[in-house]
Amino acid sequence: MDAQELKALMQASAEDAKIYVQEKHHIQLAGDLASLAQVDEVLASLHADQQIKPHSAELLFTLCNIMGAYIGEVFIQQVGGAWQSNNIDQTAPYMAVQFGDKEFPFASVCYHKITNNNTISLQDYVNQAKQNAMQ
Repeated sequence: MDAQELKALMQASAEDAKIYVQEKHHIQLAGDLASLAQVDEVLASLHADQQIKPHSAELLFTLCNIMGAYIGEVFIQQVGGAWQSNNIDQTAPYMAVQFGDKEFPFASVCYHKITNNNTISLQDYVNQAKQNAMQ
């Protein structure tokens, strides 16, 4: 997949996240940094659901990827960068936003918030990533 195809895929995935959040959580994401607080609310809800009845691996994969795409698109619009496919480990490839020499795997952070640690704040993570990107 070339860079343009990857960009289009991630933009479409970010739109899927907006639709999912609107339909399932009745929240309209605005595509800005402030909306990341709403993303944290959605992920906290998914974390609570995960504790009661674990999500299927397929659902987790999809949710983490679309939410990660949304967060990444907000980051790219506000800070810069571009989507990169990391295939170093062929058994676990992933998408991340590359900015300079830094890589931000937003979908992985979503996964950890949903499955392991609800105290993770994606809003804080993006703010820290923004600061790191500017150094």
